Amino acid sequence: MRVLHIADLHAGKRLYDRISRNEDLLYALEQVKGICKENGVEVLLIAGDIFDKKSPDFESQGILLEFLTELNAMGLHILLIAGNHDSYDFMRIYTNLRKLSNIHVFDRPAKNPADAVFHYGPLKVACLPYPDERALTHLKEDKERSYAEKLSQYMRVLAREVADAPYRIMLAHLMVDKAKIAGSELQSSVSPYYAVKAETLPEEFQYVALGHVHRPQRVEGAPTKAYYAGSLYQIDFSERGTEKYVNLLILEDHMVKVQPIKLDLKRELLEIRLEEGQNIQELLEPLAGRQVLVRVHLQVRLSDPSYSAKKELVQSILGEKLARLELEPIREEEGSNGQIESFDLLSLYREFHREKYGALPLEKLEELLAKLIDRVSHETHKS
Repeated sequence: MRVLHIADLHAGKRLYDRISRNEDLLYALEQVKGICKENGVEVLLIAGDIFDKKSPDFESQGILLEFLTELNAMGLHILLIAGNHDSYDFMRIYTNLRKLSNIHVFDRPAKNPADAVFHYGPLKVACLPYPDERALTHLKEDKERSYAEKLSQYMRVLAREVADAPYRIMLAHLMVDKAKIAGSELQSSVSPYYAVKAETLPEEFQYVALGHVHRPQRVEGAPTKAYYAGSLYQIDFSERGTEKYVNLLILEDHMVKVQPIKLDLKRELLEIRLEEGQNIQELLEPLAGRQVLVRVHLQVRLSDPSYSAKKELVQSILGEKLARLELEPIREEEGSNGQIESFDLLSLYREFHREKYGALPLEKLEELLAKLIDRVSHETHKS
């Protein structure tokens, strides 16, 4: 039997609230469909964070439904659990798909562990959607126990539910303490309090299919094979340089063999720093012909009257490939009185205000800013 493990679709993701990543997701999902067809996959595991927002837009919902229905038409069973980016109540709507298809959606941790188990031939999969602490308190556990203790106990209960199957997998969206994060995961759910210890993952499972951490990896210290498949594309610039994979599981001879399959990227995320004196055109033009999104850090001297022209040159060369341009002011030399000239900072602020709001700032606002700059300059000189 062949099973495919993917995670962290983040449908509807936008960079800096303006660049949609749905075309990057679609490119990855087309590859997933091809992998399923070429390898005779019978079960697809999707380990949470289906959407990037708890109230996803219609385009993102359409992408997901088209993907699910196409795979369903291929005869696959699809198991999908909610992640920390997903809304329990919103995902509950999709649970009705199992009445019409082989699409099985688990929207929240089940109060009855038997309801969390998917059974297909010799395979049983225990499904653990993102275990919000409020959901765990509804389970019959000691409320004084820590989050990690409650979760470890619940996973042991799930392991008992699948103990009689030749092949046993847990599909879960959670944080394991020894995982190496990429930086784009939700920080509040990466704190030690919300992480389970790797050694508490039940050894009864032959494979633990994890979602939440975006860097593909095997979890060190786990008593069984536990893998984060990682995100399907580079979610944001903290993931630049990270290659993306899905995990093909081959179930035979009462063992689970793991075969990572690399995905191509629609648009690679790159970051470049342009230092003073470097040839902007020479450095950026090679990127203009590539499928990339670029974050540029441009060093500028505020007294340099050409810094606006440099900024416009960057924008004209990269066009839509420019995800973000960040100016890095170079500290000016101090004047004879030891204070930094404030005129250039005011000019920079005027330009920012004009570009953002279409007008110059009010005179009173400029006067206030000038006083603050003078005060900071004075205090810096004294220290």
